[in-house]
Amino acid sequence: MIDLDNLDHTFVIAEAGSNWKKGSYEDDLKQAKEMIIVAAKSGADAIKFQTFRSKTVYASNAGTTKYLEEHGIKENINEIFAKHEMPYEMIPQLAEYCKQNNILFMSSPFSIEDAKHIDPYVQIHKIASYEINHIRLLEYLAECKKPLLISTGASNYTDIDFVVELLKEKNAKFVLLQCTAKYPAPIDTLNLTTIPEMRTRYNVSIGLSDHSTDPLIAPLISVGLGANIIEKHFTLDRNLPGPDHRFALIPSELKLMIKSIRLADVAKGNSKKTILDEEQDLRQFATRSIQAIKDISKDEVLQEGINFDVLRPGNKSRGVEARFLKEINGKKSGTDVKIGEGVTNYY
Repeated sequence: MIDLDNLDHTFVIAEAGSNWKKGSYEDDLKQAKEMIIVAAKSGADAIKFQTFRSKTVYASNAGTTKYLEEHGIKENINEIFAKHEMPYEMIPQLAEYCKQNNILFMSSPFSIEDAKHIDPYVQIHKIASYEINHIRLLEYLAECKKPLLISTGASNYTDIDFVVELLKEKNAKFVLLQCTAKYPAPIDTLNLTTIPEMRTRYNVSIGLSDHSTDPLIAPLISVGLGANIIEKHFTLDRNLPGPDHRFALIPSELKLMIKSIRLADVAKGNSKKTILDEEQDLRQFATRSIQAIKDISKDEVLQEGINFDVLRPGNKSRGVEARFLKEINGKKSGTDVKIGEGVTNYY
């Protein structure tokens, strides 16, 4: 089982969303497989789809949604979901294709029935933001004994407290994902400083589910703030029809994002402040030490500004560290010291 609390790198999920949908079953399967290849070649750890049945998501005749209407999609939300239902029989095919391409298969279930079809093929379950209060689904997934990712878009701490308490009572392993439920999400809505805040509040790992269109800003800041999981939508082509394409990354952006995240992982280091091997030469050459500014005789009194000063030694012998200035000043030199050389012996 994957331990999401002890990853050796940031876990990147390439979110396919509904962008696998093209037309016929054969075309859908082909496009989904193309997306798997793109995600794998980009270096993603997992690709995630969504599995739902329209009748178990929205109430009957639920109407239209403003954010889709603004982009010319005016169908009833029930119809949109019905169009993008993933056939259950496609799940094992995609899971097997992911295995062949060395990338984890994931899919967000929106009901217990969906979860039953997904569970045999996933190592991690993902809860979408709007399912954070779906008690029966949460309870079922907790009993699956697999790690859970919980998106927190359109939620406050009261909502999150509820799901955290429920999952901790079930001894479930889970990670919370900071998320802004806006498509696309403007940069000024991302509120990334909730990442360390939620980690402190709940004592669990925190990641980011990012709906902004920029491939780098939010993911890299989040990694720097301690996020260990990054989820981002991608598409083969933003011009394809469908609700999720327009705010998704294209393949070149996905690859750039993941490459940059891998570099950010390296840049983070280990939080221990030490002198690196790469710094030793310049430390010896350029950090200040006690250096003679005139020839100093043995037993001569050491006087700052008269016969020694705090200088960068360059290629001269290095004196004692500058922090010992007050200790040395007024003492006597234990040896002869040539001008420019370091003072190391005193009494």
